[in-house]
Amino acid sequence: MDNVTVFCADQPSVRALVQTCEDFSKASGAKVNCGKSETLLLWTGTSSVRQKIGLWSLRDLTIEGKTLVLRRYFQSCSTWPKHGHLWLRSAGPITRAVFNFIWGSKMDRVKRSVMYKAPCKGGKGVPDIPNLLRSFFVCNCIRQMIMGKEKDSVGSSMSRFFLLPLWRSLGWDKWDSSYPYNWNTPWFYLDVTKFVREHQLEEVKPDLWKPKTIHKLIRAKDAMESIPGLPADTVKVVWGNVSSDSLSNKHKDMSWMAIRGGLPLRTFMHARNLCRYRHCPRCIIYEETSLHTFWDCQFAQVLLDALEHELKDCVPRNLLTHHAVLYGLFQGTHTEGAIQEAWRLINCFKDVLWYFTNCLILRRERMTIQDCHRLVHSLFRDYNIRDSLEEEED
Repeated sequence: MDNVTVFCADQPSVRALVQTCEDFSKASGAKVNCGKSETLLLWTGTSSVRQKIGLWSLRDLTIEGKTLVLRRYFQSCSTWPKHGHLWLRSAGPITRAVFNFIWGSKMDRVKRSVMYKAPCKGGKGVPDIPNLLRSFFVCNCIRQMIMGKEKDSVGSSMSRFFLLPLWRSLGWDKWDSSYPYNWNTPWFYLDVTKFVREHQLEEVKPDLWKPKTIHKLIRAKDAMESIPGLPADTVKVVWGNVSSDSLSNKHKDMSWMAIRGGLPLRTFMHARNLCRYRHCPRCIIYEETSLHTFWDCQFAQVLLDALEHELKDCVPRNLLTHHAVLYGLFQGTHTEGAIQEAWRLINCFKDVLWYFTNCLILRRERMTIQDCHRLVHSLFRDYNIRDSLEEEED
């Protein structure tokens, strides 16, 4: 028997297939022609993604670092599925594996729709797995029909047979009506039209139907995340400050989560039944929010007063407001270098406050103002060392 194709779901299926071939050979005397037989490994789905990500989860990476790992992995992956049923079954589990890797748990601290957006729009640039997988399948079908219509291949003939009615509804009919086609389109081909209409891609030129290009067009339509109480122009400046290259990845994550409400403060944990009290562990009077932790708390104000000598070289202490601490918006007229130094110092200040809170809750250890002051100096010195190394490289 020639031209036999067998699909095996797992290793036991492969062993059963080998045993069946051996039994058939003993009974008939025929043997499998290994020179004309081949084995093809199809999409392995969630297991391969979890295995690759699991190697990186052992490292202490920031959200910025984890996002970079995910982008590089999914951009270089050469085994993306080209069949509709495979990506649909894999999209959900892969997305869950990705966000478990980012947050270190099954609980998301920030909405996934926000995480998909670019950093300049208030997100983190996490790969949008469902749309990325859909774009691979859609681009494969469209390029086979539009770019390969002159070729008599199996893929272009199959796409033309099932998608020609959908192409006509979109106004993309470029073939003679004498070609046969099917009106009962399979569900995974129906998603091609749904994808095009959902993201308004009808006017995209044929040579632009590439997965990375289409994914960029989709992400370019994302709206900027708003911040209550700030106008749109100011919000754009805030997200630029939060994602500034002058900050370390750890401080980028902390500033972003302080604005988005992703820090595991007591109000955050109490709302999810993970903590009994909502009050600040330092003053035990007010609710622990980002604004209170980094500005309203008396300990934070005392620590800012202790940093007055460091702040006077860039932004005076009396000009600091909660907008400067949370958003990097400083009052008055200052040079770009002074604002950068002040924003770095403020992020070191927030890092120390967050470290002090964790020590107080987890270890029952209290830090004095002098200890916090020295720790801020140590973190800020790291920025100076990084700048000097960059200047030497240049």
